Amino acid sequence: MKLSLYCPTCSRPIADLNNTAPQVTCTACQHRYGIVHGKLSKHSSVNETLLFLSHKLPSLHKRHYTLQITTPDRNLKQLQFSIPGKADPLPVHYGDVVSVLYTMQGYLMKKLVAVNNHTTGKRYVLPKPVPSSSHLTLTLSTIVLGLLVGSFFSGVNVFLVSVATALGVLAYLKVTNIAQLTNPSLEYGREGTRLAGDQRLLAQKLKIEHRLDEINHECKSNQGLIDRLDDLKQKMVDVDQQLYAPRIFRTTGAVTILKQQITNNQRLVREYRRALQMIEIEMETSWIADQLPDASNFTRAIMQKLEELKAIEDQNQFLKLQLTAYEEVKHHVIPGYDG
Repeated sequence: MKLSLYCPTCSRPIADLNNTAPQVTCTACQHRYGIVHGKLSKHSSVNETLLFLSHKLPSLHKRHYTLQITTPDRNLKQLQFSIPGKADPLPVHYGDVVSVLYTMQGYLMKKLVAVNNHTTGKRYVLPKPVPSSSHLTLTLSTIVLGLLVGSFFSGVNVFLVSVATALGVLAYLKVTNIAQLTNPSLEYGREGTRLAGDQRLLAQKLKIEHRLDEINHECKSNQGLIDRLDDLKQKMVDVDQQLYAPRIFRTTGAVTILKQQITNNQRLVREYRRALQMIEIEMETSWIADQLPDASNFTRAIMQKLEELKAIEDQNQFLKLQLTAYEEVKHHVIPGYDG
């Protein structure tokens, strides 16, 4: 399923969430945005009454949201923000695939601008971008510092200015809307345990992919060495088989070890690729349904399979130690061979 993202400024498509980075730049208006994309695992919407005198008089309300998003890489992102008003205009529900779009200050969120619901196709562009808590703190600090410095040089009572400024800041923070994006720690419980298991599987996936590259390189290297040893052994046989008998014997032994290593590596490649497929199935399954009752069983099965493959890895290490004993192979049979 293609999940397109549109620029809040010019409404043109800026990204396909299936193939995008955490940051994206709109090619039309050149606005740069940060993106958080995933499944909504927690959602709360709370109304706060800031001012209420009577039903006949205007009242002042503020709505606070908490969105906890489980990203495709099985991490948690928590977005907390507030908007003015009593109504609940955000079109998201538990289990929806959503994305959050925000402007950036360096690599941090500067202002929240939009929330997209890719399950329903709806999106909510904030009427006015909501500043992050860090951006708001920096702005207020600059203003307060300017007031204090100005009062000091103008001769105004600094203490009274400080008190008035502090009260003003508290009142401003009360009515101002802010946004905060955090990485909450995994909680204990079924969902947290599953996410922790998924993260272990993803870490194993990266290790397996790296190990597969090493094994493939090792297989090519060993096969090349076997070909060179076979050619050299044939030359020794053609010249004087009796004279070169000790070297021929050692070369034959080295070739046998190298072939066993290749056999082991080929089995490792098959099993590691199978483990990768199992991990990919688990990741896709987790994305579709986070609350499967047998999820932990499959995670344990994959980890057990990887543990079993260590025996083959250990055997290969033992074969490498055996091969190092063949000094003739390293230093005499093939000059310049580094092992």
